[in-house]
Amino acid sequence: MNKYIAIIVLSLASFIARGQGETVIIVNYLPAVSLGETADFTNNFSPRGVDFEVNYYLTEDFSMGFVTSWNIFREKISGETFDYNDLTITGTQFRYTNVVPLNINAKKYFTGNTATPYIGVGVGTSYAKQSNDIGVFTLSQDKWLFNVAPEVGLLYDMSRSTVLSFKVKYNYSPKAGDFPSMSYVSFGFGIGMK
Repeated sequence: MNKYIAIIVLSLASFIARGQGETVIIVNYLPAVSLGETADFTNNFSPRGVDFEVNYYLTEDFSMGFVTSWNIFREKISGETFDYNDLTITGTQFRYTNVVPLNINAKKYFTGNTATPYIGVGVGTSYAKQSNDIGVFTLSQDKWLFNVAPEVGLLYDMSRSTVLSFKVKYNYSPKAGDFPSMSYVSFGFGIGMK
């Protein structure tokens, strides 16, 4: 399945980059705050995040594109005891949540002189993995989940070919079976090329 997702992603990226309209490629630093069931497992602010997006302008004020990101949440919990199957484990836990969304996005721009605010939404899939390291033991689970990610942002034109990007995005993936829902708010700032 991963092979098919990679083929779709590469095909979409090349299709977007070939278009007649303007294409903008942006890389953002993406710190985030975990919410809901994600915060129940790893409750903290995470400075570990990055995203890469390609947006193809269909009109002057509307684009379609692709975005992928990677956020890592980490929490250290000392001296907690929990049960796993027939074991009772006590020790310092290092909990990690890795989330990698792959979304198709649409954005509506409110054009200005050099600053262009926008609203957008991304829909796709998200790979999520939760790990709990206790001493030499690691307990982990992972799952592919449906993902939706509304966002608001601002693009600031620095030159004819360079933009600064600022955005706030909410990522949500509903619960799937025993795997918890994933939700977090990320704060992006980065640079892009037209």
